[in-house]
Amino acid sequence: MDKLLEAFPLSASVRPGDGRGLTMALVIYVLAWAIASIVAVVVGWIPLVGALVRAAQILLGLYCLAGAALAVAGFFRGQSGDAS
Repeated sequence: MDKLLEAFPLSASVRPGDGRGLTMALVIYVLAWAIASIVAVVVGWIPLVGALVRAAQILLGLYCLAGAALAVAGFFRGQSGDAS
C-alpha cells in the first residue's frame, strides 16, 4: 500500500478520521478532472491535438478516481466498526 501511495501524495496526506483533509483531497481531484474536461472541450475541435487532449483527460480522470478512492480508504483506515 505504501508503494501505491507514493504515486498519490495528496491521498497519502489524508489521515484516519481527518474530514477536512478528505474534503480538500476530493475537491482538488474533482477540480483537476473538471479543468481537464473543459480544456478537452475547448481544443476538441482540433483534429490531432483534440485526440491527444482527450486521451490525457481520460488518463487524468482515471488517476483522479483512483486517488479519490485511496483518500476515502485512508480516511476510514484504522477505524473500528464497533461503537463500544
